[in-house]
Amino acid sequence: MPIIDKFKDMGTVVMGKVESGTVREGDSLLVMPNKARVKVLAIYCDEDKATRAGPGENLRVKLSGIEEEDIVSGFILCSVAKPIPTVIEFTAQLQILGLLDNAIFTAGYKAVLHVHSVVEECKIVELLQQIDPKTKKPIKKKEEGSSNRDWWERLV
Repeated sequence: MPIIDKFKDMGTVVMGKVESGTVREGDSLLVMPNKARVKVLAIYCDEDKATRAGPGENLRVKLSGIEEEDIVSGFILCSVAKPIPTVIEFTAQLQILGLLDNAIFTAGYKAVLHVHSVVEECKIVELLQQIDPKTKKPIKKKEEGSSNRDWWERLV
């Protein structure tokens, strides 16, 4: 569950939407990326207290084992058995919808990445291949820059 907000209410409470799996009262979970072990004390779906929740439900989850100051919007509440991996570099397929005048989207380009509740500045490391927008298959020729509406696979 990506954490979108947090607050103190006789303990630490986080808010978010369950993306996959279930969360139950009494579960031991991890707050990633700092790998803090927490225990679920209570679950609230809307204003109602619940004992468990599944995918798609918006929740407030009361936790023990972590302070509110140690949580940042964008952290993930996940299973101890299958912790979400953390990375500093990844490959992404992007569609360019609009660039500033005279801007060229190429290696070294800096942009702002929005994923769930995370907003991070990132830098394009390498252009891997251009993708045909109709077939979604790679185009054989390799170009160095890009214009509006192009599809690219990039190392970010």
